[in-house]
Amino acid sequence: MSKIKTLLPWLVAAGIFAYLFHLYPPQKIWESLRFVRLATFIPFAIGYFFFILFVDIFSLTHLLKRFGFKIGAKELVPARGVTYLLMILNYAAGQAAFAYYLKRSHRIPLWEAFSIFFFVAFIDIYWVISLAFAGSFFLDFVIGGIALKKFVWGVAVAAYALFALNLFFWRGPLYRKLEGKNLKIVDWIRNKDIFRLLKEARISDYLRLALLRFPIHITLIISMYVVLLTFDVFVPFLQLLGNIPLVILTGMIPITPGGFGTTNAVMVELLNSHLKSPIFDQGIITPAELLFAASLLWMFSNLILKVLFGMICLKGVTKEFLHPPSQNIP
Repeated sequence: MSKIKTLLPWLVAAGIFAYLFHLYPPQKIWESLRFVRLATFIPFAIGYFFFILFVDIFSLTHLLKRFGFKIGAKELVPARGVTYLLMILNYAAGQAAFAYYLKRSHRIPLWEAFSIFFFVAFIDIYWVISLAFAGSFFLDFVIGGIALKKFVWGVAVAAYALFALNLFFWRGPLYRKLEGKNLKIVDWIRNKDIFRLLKEARISDYLRLALLRFPIHITLIISMYVVLLTFDVFVPFLQLLGNIPLVILTGMIPITPGGFGTTNAVMVELLNSHLKSPIFDQGIITPAELLFAASLLWMFSNLILKVLFGMICLKGVTKEFLHPPSQNIP
Protein backbone atom coordinates (compact mmCIF):
# COMPACT_ATOMS: atom_id res chain seq x y z
CA MET A 1 0.00 0.00 0.00
CA SER A 2 2.87 2.39 0.76
CA LYS A 3 4.32 1.77 -2.71
CA ILE A 4 0.92 2.37 -4.28
CA LYS A 5 0.51 5.63 -2.35
CA THR A 6 3.94 6.73 -3.56
CA LEU A 7 3.47 5.75 -7.19
CA LEU A 8 -0.17 6.73 -7.67
CA PRO A 9 0.37 10.54 -7.80
CA TRP A 10 3.12 10.06 -10.38
CA LEU A 11 0.88 7.79 -12.44
CA VAL A 12 -1.87 10.40 -12.32
CA ALA A 13 0.62 13.09 -13.40
CA ALA A 14 1.80 10.86 -16.26
CA GLY A 15 -1.79 10.30 -17.34
CA ILE A 16 -2.54 14.04 -17.33
CA PHE A 17 0.57 14.81 -19.36
CA ALA A 18 -0.27 12.02 -21.81
CA TYR A 19 -3.69 13.61 -22.32
CA LEU A 20 -2.19 17.10 -22.69
CA PHE A 21 0.35 15.91 -25.25
CA HIS A 22 -2.51 14.26 -27.11
CA LEU A 23 -4.29 17.61 -27.26
CA TYR A 24 -1.11 19.56 -27.97
CA PRO A 25 1.28 17.35 -30.01
CA PRO A 26 5.00 17.46 -29.14
CA GLN A 27 5.90 18.89 -32.54
CA LYS A 28 3.61 21.87 -31.82
CA ILE A 29 5.23 22.32 -28.41
CA TRP A 30 8.64 22.33 -30.10
CA GLU A 31 7.44 24.88 -32.63
CA SER A 32 6.23 27.06 -29.76
CA LEU A 33 9.54 26.86 -27.91
CA ARG A 34 11.34 28.22 -30.96
CA PHE A 35 9.73 31.61 -30.31
CA VAL A 36 11.21 32.13 -26.83
CA ARG A 37 14.00 34.68 -26.46
CA LEU A 38 16.46 32.69 -24.35
CA ALA A 39 18.72 35.72 -23.84
CA THR A 40 15.87 37.23 -21.79
CA PHE A 41 14.28 34.08 -20.41
CA ILE A 42 17.39 32.52 -18.83
CA PRO A 43 18.53 35.58 -16.80
CA PHE A 44 14.97 36.16 -15.66
CA ALA A 45 14.55 32.52 -14.55
CA ILE A 46 17.79 32.69 -12.55
CA GLY A 47 16.87 36.04 -10.99
CA TYR A 48 13.39 34.75 -10.12
CA PHE A 49 14.82 31.63 -8.47
CA PHE A 50 17.21 33.52 -6.21
CA PHE A 51 14.69 36.24 -5.37
CA ILE A 52 12.16 33.63 -4.16
CA LEU A 53 14.94 31.88 -2.22
CA PHE A 54 16.00 35.17 -0.59
CA VAL A 55 12.48 36.13 0.49
CA ASP A 56 11.78 32.62 1.75
CA ILE A 57 14.95 32.55 3.88
CA PHE A 58 14.49 36.12 5.11
CA SER A 59 10.95 35.45 6.30
CA LEU A 60 12.00 32.16 7.89
CA THR A 61 14.90 33.69 9.83
CA HIS A 62 12.56 36.42 11.09
CA LEU A 63 10.03 33.84 12.27
CA LEU A 64 12.70 31.71 13.96
CA LYS A 65 14.09 34.75 15.76
CA ARG A 66 10.63 35.85 16.87
CA PHE A 67 10.08 32.53 18.64
CA GLY A 68 13.49 32.19 20.24
CA PHE A 69 15.77 30.57 17.66
CA LYS A 70 18.55 32.82 16.35
CA ILE A 71 19.81 31.28 13.11
CA GLY A 72 21.54 33.26 10.39
CA ALA A 73 20.46 33.23 6.77
CA LYS A 74 23.85 31.82 5.72
CA GLU A 75 23.11 28.68 7.74
CA LEU A 76 19.63 28.22 6.32
CA VAL A 77 20.41 28.75 2.62
CA PRO A 78 22.35 25.48 2.08
CA ALA A 79 19.77 23.51 4.06
CA ARG A 80 16.93 24.93 1.99
CA GLY A 81 18.91 24.13 -1.16
CA VAL A 82 19.16 20.46 -0.21
CA THR A 83 15.47 20.27 0.67
CA TYR A 84 14.69 21.45 -2.87
CA LEU A 85 16.02 18.09 -4.08
CA LEU A 86 13.52 16.24 -1.91
CA MET A 87 10.64 18.63 -2.57
CA ILE A 88 10.79 17.76 -6.26
CA LEU A 89 9.79 14.21 -5.33
CA ASN A 90 7.74 14.88 -2.21
CA TYR A 91 7.00 18.27 -0.61
CA ALA A 92 6.36 16.80 2.86
CA ALA A 93 9.64 14.87 2.75
CA GLY A 94 11.52 18.07 1.94
CA GLN A 95 10.01 19.91 4.90
CA ALA A 96 10.68 16.94 7.18
CA ALA A 97 14.34 16.94 6.11
CA PHE A 98 14.58 20.68 6.86
CA ALA A 99 13.09 20.09 10.31
CA TYR A 100 15.60 17.29 10.92
CA TYR A 101 18.45 19.59 9.89
CA LEU A 102 17.33 22.23 12.40
CA LYS A 103 17.14 19.57 15.09
CA ARG A 104 20.63 18.21 14.40
CA SER A 105 22.39 21.52 13.80
CA HIS A 106 20.62 23.86 16.26
CA ARG A 107 18.86 21.57 18.73
CA ILE A 108 15.40 22.78 17.73
CA PRO A 109 12.92 20.09 18.82
CA LEU A 110 11.58 18.28 15.79
CA TRP A 111 7.92 19.03 16.43
CA GLU A 112 8.66 22.70 17.06
CA ALA A 113 10.45 22.86 13.71
CA PHE A 114 7.36 21.30 12.12
CA SER A 115 5.31 23.97 13.88
CA ILE A 116 7.39 26.70 12.21
CA PHE A 117 6.91 25.25 8.72
CA PHE A 118 3.23 24.65 9.40
CA PHE A 119 2.83 28.32 10.34
CA VAL A 120 4.56 29.46 7.13
CA ALA A 121 2.41 27.10 5.02
CA PHE A 122 -0.67 28.43 6.83
CA ILE A 123 0.15 32.00 5.77
CA ASP A 124 1.00 30.97 2.20
CA ILE A 125 -2.28 29.10 1.74
CA TYR A 126 -4.26 32.09 2.97
CA TRP A 127 -2.45 34.39 0.55
CA VAL A 128 -3.36 32.11 -2.36
CA ILE A 129 -6.99 31.87 -1.26
CA SER A 130 -7.23 35.63 -0.65
CA LEU A 131 -5.77 36.54 -4.05
CA ALA A 132 -8.08 34.08 -5.82
CA PHE A 133 -11.02 35.51 -3.86
CA ALA A 134 -10.07 39.08 -4.79
CA GLY A 135 -9.74 38.10 -8.45
CA SER A 136 -13.17 36.47 -8.46
CA PHE A 137 -14.81 39.91 -8.23
CA PHE A 138 -13.24 40.98 -11.53
CA LEU A 139 -13.09 37.73 -13.52
CA ASP A 140 -15.22 34.72 -14.35
CA PHE A 141 -13.37 31.50 -13.55
CA VAL A 142 -14.51 28.88 -16.05
CA ILE A 143 -12.96 25.43 -16.58
CA GLY A 144 -14.53 23.01 -19.02
CA GLY A 145 -17.63 25.20 -19.19
CA ILE A 146 -18.06 25.05 -15.41
CA ALA A 147 -18.13 28.38 -13.54
CA LEU A 148 -15.92 28.26 -10.42
CA LYS A 149 -16.61 31.69 -8.95
CA LYS A 150 -19.04 30.42 -6.30
CA PHE A 151 -16.65 27.57 -5.47
CA VAL A 152 -13.85 30.09 -4.85
CA TRP A 153 -16.20 32.14 -2.68
CA GLY A 154 -17.14 29.05 -0.68
CA VAL A 155 -13.50 28.11 -0.12
CA ALA A 156 -12.66 31.67 0.94
CA VAL A 157 -15.57 31.96 3.38
CA ALA A 158 -14.73 28.56 4.92
CA ALA A 159 -11.04 29.53 5.20
CA TYR A 160 -11.76 32.86 6.89
CA ALA A 161 -14.22 31.22 9.28
CA LEU A 162 -11.57 28.63 10.16
CA PHE A 163 -9.02 31.40 10.75
CA ALA A 164 -11.41 33.19 13.11
CA LEU A 165 -12.05 29.91 14.94
CA ASN A 166 -8.30 29.40 15.19
CA LEU A 167 -7.80 32.80 16.83
CA PHE A 168 -10.69 32.29 19.24
CA PHE A 169 -9.33 28.90 20.24
CA TRP A 170 -5.71 29.88 20.88
CA ARG A 171 -5.99 33.48 22.09
CA GLY A 172 -9.69 34.16 22.54
CA PRO A 173 -12.69 33.31 24.69
CA LEU A 174 -13.29 29.90 23.12
CA TYR A 175 -10.42 28.23 24.96
CA ARG A 176 -11.39 29.77 28.29
CA LYS A 177 -14.89 28.43 27.81
CA LEU A 178 -13.62 24.94 26.90
CA GLU A 179 -11.00 24.98 29.66
CA GLY A 180 -13.69 25.09 32.30
CA LYS A 181 -15.19 21.85 30.96
CA ASN A 182 -11.95 19.91 31.63
CA LEU A 183 -11.74 18.38 28.17
CA LYS A 184 -8.61 16.25 27.80
CA ILE A 185 -8.50 16.67 24.05
CA VAL A 186 -8.25 20.46 24.44
CA ASP A 187 -5.37 20.20 26.91
CA TRP A 188 -3.65 17.64 24.67
CA ILE A 189 -3.82 19.94 21.63
CA ARG A 190 -2.61 23.02 23.50
CA ASN A 191 0.37 21.17 25.01
CA LYS A 192 1.67 19.69 21.75
CA ASP A 193 4.89 21.27 20.43
CA ILE A 194 3.67 21.20 16.85
CA PHE A 195 1.00 23.76 17.76
CA ARG A 196 3.39 26.01 19.71
CA LEU A 197 3.39 28.87 17.19
CA LEU A 198 -0.39 28.85 16.87
CA LYS A 199 -0.60 29.01 20.64
CA GLU A 200 1.87 31.87 21.09
CA ALA A 201 1.35 33.87 17.89
CA ARG A 202 -0.35 37.24 18.14
CA ILE A 203 -2.33 38.94 15.40
CA SER A 204 0.73 41.07 14.70
CA ASP A 205 2.77 37.90 14.03
CA TYR A 206 0.28 36.74 11.41
CA LEU A 207 0.27 40.15 9.76
CA ARG A 208 4.05 40.56 9.87
CA LEU A 209 4.74 37.15 8.32
CA ALA A 210 2.01 37.72 5.73
CA LEU A 211 3.72 40.99 4.75
CA LEU A 212 7.11 39.25 4.53
CA ARG A 213 5.69 36.46 2.36
CA PHE A 214 3.70 38.77 0.06
CA PRO A 215 6.62 39.39 -2.37
CA ILE A 216 6.70 35.66 -3.11
CA HIS A 217 3.05 35.53 -4.11
CA ILE A 218 3.02 38.68 -6.21
CA THR A 219 6.24 37.52 -7.93
CA LEU A 220 4.57 34.22 -8.84
CA ILE A 221 1.97 36.23 -10.73
CA ILE A 222 4.37 38.71 -12.32
CA SER A 223 6.71 35.91 -13.42
CA MET A 224 4.20 34.38 -15.82
CA TYR A 225 3.54 37.81 -17.33
CA VAL A 226 7.27 38.18 -18.05
CA VAL A 227 7.64 34.59 -19.26
CA LEU A 228 4.93 35.11 -21.86
CA LEU A 229 6.54 38.38 -22.94
CA THR A 230 9.74 36.43 -23.72
CA PHE A 231 7.59 34.60 -26.30
CA ASP A 232 6.32 37.97 -27.63
CA VAL A 233 2.91 37.13 -26.19
CA PHE A 234 0.78 39.58 -24.24
CA VAL A 235 -1.85 38.71 -21.64
CA PRO A 236 -3.76 41.30 -19.55
CA PHE A 237 -2.19 41.49 -16.10
CA LEU A 238 -5.62 41.45 -14.44
CA GLN A 239 -6.22 38.00 -15.92
CA LEU A 240 -3.02 36.74 -14.32
CA LEU A 241 -3.76 38.47 -11.02
CA GLY A 242 -7.02 36.58 -10.70
CA ASN A 243 -6.25 33.27 -12.42
CA ILE A 244 -2.71 32.39 -11.30
CA PRO A 245 -3.76 32.07 -7.62
CA LEU A 246 -6.48 29.67 -8.76
CA VAL A 247 -3.85 27.68 -10.68
CA ILE A 248 -1.67 27.53 -7.55
CA LEU A 249 -4.68 26.57 -5.42
CA THR A 250 -5.36 23.68 -7.80
CA GLY A 251 -1.72 22.61 -7.55
CA MET A 252 -2.06 22.34 -3.77
CA ILE A 253 -4.58 19.53 -4.15
CA PRO A 254 -2.50 16.36 -3.56
CA ILE A 255 -3.46 14.69 -6.83
CA THR A 256 0.00 14.84 -8.41
CA PRO A 257 3.50 15.62 -7.00
CA GLY A 258 4.03 19.37 -6.88
CA GLY A 259 0.95 19.99 -9.02
CA PHE A 260 2.68 18.50 -12.10
CA GLY A 261 0.16 18.29 -14.90
CA THR A 262 -2.76 19.74 -12.98
CA THR A 263 -1.33 23.27 -12.89
CA ASN A 264 -0.40 23.08 -16.59
CA ALA A 265 -3.87 21.93 -17.59
CA VAL A 266 -5.69 24.52 -15.47
CA MET A 267 -3.43 27.36 -16.64
CA VAL A 268 -4.09 26.54 -20.29
CA GLU A 269 -7.83 26.26 -19.70
CA LEU A 270 -8.08 29.55 -17.83
CA LEU A 271 -5.74 31.78 -19.84
CA ASN A 272 -5.45 30.56 -23.44
CA SER A 273 -8.37 32.68 -24.68
CA HIS A 274 -6.73 35.87 -23.35
CA LEU A 275 -3.36 35.57 -25.15
CA LYS A 276 -2.54 38.01 -27.93
CA SER A 277 0.42 37.91 -30.31
CA PRO A 278 1.29 38.27 -34.02
CA ILE A 279 2.56 34.69 -33.77
CA PHE A 280 -0.99 33.36 -33.78
CA ASP A 281 -1.80 35.23 -37.01
CA GLN A 282 0.68 33.00 -38.82
CA GLY A 283 -1.50 29.95 -38.08
CA ILE A 284 1.51 27.84 -37.05
CA ILE A 285 0.48 27.34 -33.42
CA THR A 286 -2.51 28.12 -31.24
CA PRO A 287 -2.55 30.14 -28.00
CA ALA A 288 -3.24 26.95 -26.02
CA GLU A 289 -0.22 25.18 -27.54
CA LEU A 290 2.10 28.10 -26.82
CA LEU A 291 0.78 28.52 -23.27
CA PHE A 292 1.29 24.82 -22.57
CA ALA A 293 4.83 25.04 -23.95
CA ALA A 294 5.60 28.16 -21.88
CA SER A 295 4.28 26.51 -18.70
CA LEU A 296 6.44 23.43 -19.35
CA LEU A 297 9.54 25.52 -20.00
CA TRP A 298 8.98 27.58 -16.85
CA MET A 299 8.31 24.50 -14.74
CA PHE A 300 11.37 22.58 -15.92
CA SER A 301 13.68 25.60 -15.73
CA ASN A 302 12.76 25.96 -12.05
CA LEU A 303 13.27 22.24 -11.47
CA ILE A 304 16.69 22.33 -13.10
CA LEU A 305 17.76 25.34 -11.02
CA LYS A 306 16.56 23.62 -7.83
CA VAL A 307 18.51 20.47 -8.68
CA LEU A 308 21.70 22.39 -9.53
CA PHE A 309 21.48 24.59 -6.43
CA GLY A 310 20.61 21.61 -4.25
CA MET A 311 23.60 19.62 -5.50
CA ILE A 312 25.92 22.56 -4.76
CA CYS A 313 24.51 22.85 -1.22
CA LEU A 314 24.53 19.13 -0.48
CA LYS A 315 28.14 18.86 0.69
CA GLY A 316 27.94 21.73 3.17
CA VAL A 317 24.75 20.46 4.76
CA THR A 318 26.21 16.98 5.14
CA LYS A 319 29.04 18.45 7.23
CA GLU A 320 26.50 20.13 9.50
CA PHE A 321 24.74 16.83 10.05
CA LEU A 322 28.01 15.11 10.94
CA HIS A 323 29.29 17.89 13.24
CA PRO A 324 26.35 19.67 14.88
CA PRO A 325 27.22 22.46 17.33
CA SER A 326 27.54 21.41 20.97
CA GLN A 327 25.89 24.44 22.56
CA ASN A 328 22.17 24.43 23.30
CA ILE A 329 20.14 27.16 21.69
CA PRO A 330 16.94 28.12 23.56
